[in-house]
Amino acid sequence: MAEKVNRLGLWLFAAVYVGVTACGLTLAVRATQPRYHYEVRQDLSVHFDNADKVIEKVRSRLKERQKVIRITYSAKNSSLDDTDKLVRELMQFACAETDCPDEGDYIGCQLGGYNSAFTEERSDDGHKNVIEITPIYFTDAAQEFETDDAVREVIESLGLSDDAADEEKVSAVYEWVCDNVQYDHIHRRNDSYRLRSAAYGALVYRRATCMGYAVTVYRLLRELGVGCRVITGDAAGEYHAWNIVCIDGEWYNADATWDSMGGGRANYLKSDSDFGDHVREEKFETAEFRAQYPMAVTSLKGK
Repeated sequence: MAEKVNRLGLWLFAAVYVGVTACGLTLAVRATQPRYHYEVRQDLSVHFDNADKVIEKVRSRLKERQKVIRITYSAKNSSLDDTDKLVRELMQFACAETDCPDEGDYIGCQLGGYNSAFTEERSDDGHKNVIEITPIYFTDAAQEFETDDAVREVIESLGLSDDAADEEKVSAVYEWVCDNVQYDHIHRRNDSYRLRSAAYGALVYRRATCMGYAVTVYRLLRELGVGCRVITGDAAGEYHAWNIVCIDGEWYNADATWDSMGGGRANYLKSDSDFGDHVREEKFETAEFRAQYPMAVTSLKGK
């Protein structure tokens, strides 16, 4: 969740509605009350007064796996210089954590970047601008429908009661992933085969690399109402992805990839002090992130 900042520079009092084209966003004149209080930072020459609405629409288009996300708006002055920064902020906020299992890390960790284009047309009453964002998805819409079906089937197979404790849910999901997903050695070095890093690869083909494992654990636990994040960094000298999961208000490390390959549970519900082979990326080491996700001082016993 981004903090709301003072609105400076070029003000765009706008509301968002779906345009004529299926993948378009259009900004119309109407002020609204923000829900998430997102704002692009104040040093940009352009921002949206109702940035939350814009970001909600961008997020929904990402979930739908729209090939092109189009945003149109009017402005009195040129915003060409800050367009790249503006798009970067929109995408960052669109992939921010929410309460929905198929948002947050589920979107951001299955997105291989994006391309963007910007057109600016001068008119008598100012500038008519169009931003086009072309995301690079790991999966398409049809594959996500299959993934949704697979998620429902797995959760049903776990046989969890309605009053199951979080630790029971985490254990059931972790056991299922470790026992049913194999490490994808075949495509490990094949950067063009993106399904290795997607929940689709893990749930449908039952093969994945570390990101595929981590995002699958994330999706299943979020569906069950358990807090979970995907963490990236270095492990044993290689780029790696794993999870932190929340039990009784404290967060624990869990690496389903390593435990799936090793056959044990040496990397399950561990404190940072017992997880020394894993080093987080800087963005997961900030004071803000650490405060939001306080790690348990000790590992859970018997795990």
